[in-house]
Amino acid sequence: MDKSFWKHVEEVLGSGKRIQIARTLLKYGLSVRGEDVYIGDKVKVTVTSLAEEAGVDRRVVMEVLKQINNDDFLREFFLHLRPAGPSLVSVSRLLGYRCLVVEIFEDKPGIIAWVANALAEKDINILQVVAEDPNIYEEPKLYVVVSQPVPSEVIEKILQHPAIKRVSIS
Repeated sequence: MDKSFWKHVEEVLGSGKRIQIARTLLKYGLSVRGEDVYIGDKVKVTVTSLAEEAGVDRRVVMEVLKQINNDDFLREFFLHLRPAGPSLVSVSRLLGYRCLVVEIFEDKPGIIAWVANALAEKDINILQVVAEDPNIYEEPKLYVVVSQPVPSEVIEKILQHPAIKRVSIS
């Protein structure tokens, strides 16, 4: 999401708690159809659940849904928004995989390529990559689920990138 997107969201919704609702919709890939909110095509999310997750009153959620529906761009955007799919991050160990958690100083192009290259040099297969959007998360992380243990020299190589602050393995 670039700055022009968020500028438009602020123009339509205002600020504070209303923006938090938009961030929550984005974080989970929730779509808005009229006054209803969905995960995918058929799983309906209650306004109360959305309000609890966003930390706001359910009446504020209802107002934001109306504002989204009254704006052509936001209505179209949130109508077609979908979740990215299941994340293996929290279950990687159960499946016999490992998950690298990469923390950054700043968002820069090439971080994913750098990490992927360091893993590829040791013939380590990447099963999934989840990159948190810095416009949604205060401290975005890159999660890389791999098929086997990661040698320390790969971690050392990854840490050579100037934008990478820390790497941990879960």
